[in-house]
Amino acid sequence: MKLIYTVCTASYLYQAFSLGDSIKKTNPDYELIICLTDKMPEVNFPIPYKILPVESINFPALEEYSQKFSIIELACAFKPIFAFYLLKSYPSLEKLIYLDTDIYLYDSLVGIEKNLDEHDIILTPHITKAIPLSERWNEKQYLNAGLYNAGFIAFKRTENSLKFLDWWQTHLNKYGYLDYCKGMGADQLCLNFVPVFYEKVLVDYNPSLNIAYWNLQERELNFVDGKYFVNQNTPLVFFHFSGYNPDKPTLISKHFKLPKNRSQKALKQIIKEYRTELIKNHFNDLKGIIPAYGIYTVPPKEKHPIVKFIEKSAWKVINYVENY
Repeated sequence: MKLIYTVCTASYLYQAFSLGDSIKKTNPDYELIICLTDKMPEVNFPIPYKILPVESINFPALEEYSQKFSIIELACAFKPIFAFYLLKSYPSLEKLIYLDTDIYLYDSLVGIEKNLDEHDIILTPHITKAIPLSERWNEKQYLNAGLYNAGFIAFKRTENSLKFLDWWQTHLNKYGYLDYCKGMGADQLCLNFVPVFYEKVLVDYNPSLNIAYWNLQERELNFVDGKYFVNQNTPLVFFHFSGYNPDKPTLISKHFKLPKNRSQKALKQIIKEYRTELIKNHFNDLKGIIPAYGIYTVPPKEKHPIVKFIEKSAWKVINYVENY
């Protein structure tokens, strides 16, 4: 059995369905299980993939978690909890892959499978090359957010991996908040310790894995003969559309604007195609659902363009002063 799982609220099921469609196209031998930190939504269309609502796993501290964690913190804290549940529910399952809902697959995962033959845990770094300190996004941000991206983790059933999952779950119970000033970055920042604390951890530098706005400066995307490639000759395995909103179709992420470089044409194309998938998978029907669990806060209003300009100018001044 080959299994991929993801974790989300009902309001992001349109992303999970799109992830599932991409798995069907590129890795049809895999099954996707959508782990829902929410109640099942009432919808007027068929659910295309298996959904595992959080209530169904009988986690005893669900209410406690719901009262202390925000919506996103709660979803992050349940990644190891759902992993334990799936490993228990499927005794023959030897390898398990976690993917964030906003990931889309473009090629086979066979390379990850082969690496799991030799390793217990696989992580991907946000960046693999130094960034000039004059850039707004540089190494400082990754020291806050974490060296490795928690949107993808692969592991096989070993004592070593089970120890990691137990540590991760225990850690997130106490420190699973988004509070960078106190050294907490939900489920991600603590992954810095994994290659230090555990054996057989592979930090995979393959540029075709987890390409996203945070590593575009080192990874060029091209589209040739109906297929996407990274850095000219490496077939793209999966793209992470972190922070993408179909209501703002030209922005690759709410955190980042498209760089003006030679790969912009392919980036615009892949974003347009992904938006089409999200709309097809009921974005407009699902986006407004308020989650049943976790501390909900009303989304902030869109900043005025003048405020955005002032903030951007302030960053340039700060970087200039720091590097003067």
